[in-house]
Amino acid sequence: ATGSTPLLPPISGLRENIDASGSRVSGILGMIQHIDQYPEDLSGKKVCVVGGGAVGLDVVEFFAKRGAAVSIVEMLPVVGKDLDTVTKVGTYDMLEKHKVQVLTSTALQEVHPDHFVVKRNEQMETLHFDYGFVCLGMRAYSPVMEELKQTFADEDVELFNIGDSVRARRIIDGVAEGRNILNALKQKEFL
Repeated sequence: ATGSTPLLPPISGLRENIDASGSRVSGILGMIQHIDQYPEDLSGKKVCVVGGGAVGLDVVEFFAKRGAAVSIVEMLPVVGKDLDTVTKVGTYDMLEKHKVQVLTSTALQEVHPDHFVVKRNEQMETLHFDYGFVCLGMRAYSPVMEELKQTFADEDVELFNIGDSVRARRIIDGVAEGRNILNALKQKEFL
């Protein structure tokens, strides 16, 4: 269960600027690693989040509640497409309450240390920010599974790749899978 890692599509400047020294662009892991360094009052600061899924919307909420002027960029026609109904209603209320600028049907084209270039309505736009975040999803990450299989190939050891290292999903799916594994271990009297 080695988890997942951020999805970084081949967008100009993304890999060079995300979580890089001197850049104001972070991914979700970079944001979490520095979460205690963001001021409580971010009035007058601009935040731009690329990715309108659950993770991007969590980042939006964190900064919007601190008074930042927040924009969210989403390639699809809506943000929060995969959210459950209750969460979606609460999220849309938060976006409205904090006057978040929602830019749907908008695609990230370039990443720079202090701005994003996006395409919206067939026009290129520049979005400057004090803090920029790229939250384009996660992908499975299992760097040691093949090595483990080879190491234990001649042993009486059963290996299982579980969780997001098989397929990146929502947290509710991971919690359910973890519970199912615990139940299976209890049935076999391993716990």
